[in-house]
Amino acid sequence: MAEPRSAPPPPLAQAAGALAPVAGNVETVKNHAAAGNLRIDLDAATVLLRQLEALKIRAGDLVADSGELDMPLRFGDSWVGQIMSERMRTVANSDDGGVTPVLRTFHQVLEDLEATVRFAAGMYRTADEETVEALKRAAGQFGVEIESEPR
Repeated sequence: MAEPRSAPPPPLAQAAGALAPVAGNVETVKNHAAAGNLRIDLDAATVLLRQLEALKIRAGDLVADSGELDMPLRFGDSWVGQIMSERMRTVANSDDGGVTPVLRTFHQVLEDLEATVRFAAGMYRTADEETVEALKRAAGQFGVEIESEPR
């Protein structure tokens, strides 16, 4: 007689489990890029960064929208309806493979990938440097020139 098999993990738990090693690998590659051991062509980096930004925006929207999943669902006032409602909330928000934590982790992986590409392309700049340049560009549209202080 065959032994009973255990049920496979739910798809979101599988996604969370599959995402964890990817996140670790991305972190390792990011560290290599930051140390200067990985290089990428500037044109290729620009294309990748555009694609990563679009993915990050979509993932961020999904994370924001998933907050709406953390509310009771109205399946009626019976005990069956209450059990179904709580089960759906758990699937959506559980730290053990729920959709919201998986989306947050995916968004973080995308941010790490973006940093990796920037490091590898030698494009890494601080937020302050980017803000100064954006301010200069904006002021330049009005004919105002801003000079940077020497460091």
